[in-house]
Amino acid sequence: MKYLAMFILVGYCSVCTAQIGLTTSVNINISLPNVALLDIEPNNSAITLALQAPTHAGASVTAPVNNTSKWLNFTSAITAGLTRKIMVQITSGTVPGGLRLKLSLSNYSGGGSGTLGSSVTGLSLGNSAQNIITGIGAAFTGNGMNNGYNLIYGLEISDYSQLRYGNSNALIITYTLLDN
Repeated sequence: MKYLAMFILVGYCSVCTAQIGLTTSVNINISLPNVALLDIEPNNSAITLALQAPTHAGASVTAPVNNTSKWLNFTSAITAGLTRKIMVQITSGTVPGGLRLKLSLSNYSGGGSGTLGSSVTGLSLGNSAQNIITGIGAAFTGNGMNNGYNLIYGLEISDYSQLRYGNSNALIITYTLLDN
């Protein structure tokens, strides 16, 4: 009987200990760096926009087909409540007289996520910076072609009387990701 009472008492104490429980804790610090990355894909070749000579006398020179070979990719990690924008401008060279270099962007497409912003279309590029995507928050577009915003470059004739043979220029178009 002593053994049975002792067994019941030990069993009861084990239950009491399990019900009281013990806790401990660990501190975890989580940090996220400020990230602002931007690139154009593929970044393997220049774009050529060449006017086409007519095949019949009396016909006009024609503008080339729009070039859609480049994609704008970005990654943004930013302080809550803030946004970013992407601006574009010609930073080297000038558009030949009588021509207008146009830039449009597709709607976002691809495998990214987050607050990807809103694009502007139909800009005439010049030496002054212009917004092309606004309202970018914490986001990533995905990397490479078919991710992000498709850059659509076009050339149009604005004043036929200013067109000159051999009047070709190399341009550098610069994209900048900025905090608002």
